[in-house]
Amino acid sequence: MKKIVICCIILFTGLCGCILDLNDFFDYQNNVSSEILVPIDLNSFERSEELGNEVKNQEINEIDEYYIRTYVWNYNGDEWSWDLKIPKSAFEYYSNKPHNREDNYAQYALSDYDKTYLNYMVQSFKEVSKQKNYSDYDTVLFIISFVQSLEYASDDVTTGYDEYPRYPIETLVNIGGDCEDTSILAAALLNELGYDVVLLELPRHMAIGIRGGKGIYGTYYQYNGNNYYYLETTGKNWDIGEIPEEYFGKNAIVRPLIQIPRMHMEFYAQKIGQDRFYEYYNVRCNIEHIGSGIAKDLKLDIYATKLENVENYMWTSYQTLNLGDYSEGSTLEVETVLKIPKNTRTKIYCTLYGENIKEIEISTKEFYT
Repeated sequence: MKKIVICCIILFTGLCGCILDLNDFFDYQNNVSSEILVPIDLNSFERSEELGNEVKNQEINEIDEYYIRTYVWNYNGDEWSWDLKIPKSAFEYYSNKPHNREDNYAQYALSDYDKTYLNYMVQSFKEVSKQKNYSDYDTVLFIISFVQSLEYASDDVTTGYDEYPRYPIETLVNIGGDCEDTSILAAALLNELGYDVVLLELPRHMAIGIRGGKGIYGTYYQYNGNNYYYLETTGKNWDIGEIPEEYFGKNAIVRPLIQIPRMHMEFYAQKIGQDRFYEYYNVRCNIEHIGSGIAKDLKLDIYATKLENVENYMWTSYQTLNLGDYSEGSTLEVETVLKIPKNTRTKIYCTLYGENIKEIEISTKEFYT
């Protein structure tokens, strides 16, 4: 068995576009334009003893900025070793994001922030596959064998939660996770490579499905008229279409990889003055895009409502602010002043809405001016 070392440093670099072609085995996503990074120098995959000193020096020079992780796995008669450097800033970004267990887990595979990192990994796999003359089928299994080699660790042991979905960068730094985490990572990598993949939610388990064409056999799930062949991401040596016995014949929820923007908003209101007829309130809204993709055409309504009448009445200080489009991770602070008539029972509201987000409305408690 040969041992082959891959050295990879994940960094930002320039992008260029390409469109993937169809092949005989898998159906790529239709009309997908994939942003591909300039391939990194993999030193022709020389043996580990020839690269050992270089890798060690890189670890010493970059240790304050990077997590250094080594992955070892077997595929097609070769033992592979991959030394990967992951920016600590990326890991901290994802660690600080909400990990909502009620989310559609497909969102964790679709973050825009880690596309650069995943592109580097995909280019590394593609370069190896080209040098080894792997077919498209083997390239998919090569990537899956890497994911399958990661250590299984349940969420209740590592986090104390029954379910704690991780972003791909988190799983890479932790060198493992549970079935949701490895499925999210595998889906993100294959999606970045251009394959049409979905997440498969089975009873107390998760895997991925890859859209198959001619020449693919085994267990598959139908979705929108297409066959998505089962791919196990935990354990080793699982083939495409091969499903563990305990899940054979079980129904699965198919989760397509679709970006869903999601906003978080907090607001504060404070009295700052008054005159003979009005009280004046400073209103500050803090908004953050915590989902994936672009939140389009956001608008924010800030207003106070008179509560005595059967039909609510809003004063002329009602304001609508056009905020525009916001990308993942973007934050915004909006501040304005409302004037509210004296001697009135009222509440102050902030309502955020847009073309492709779920509306958020929050308010103060009732108060009397």
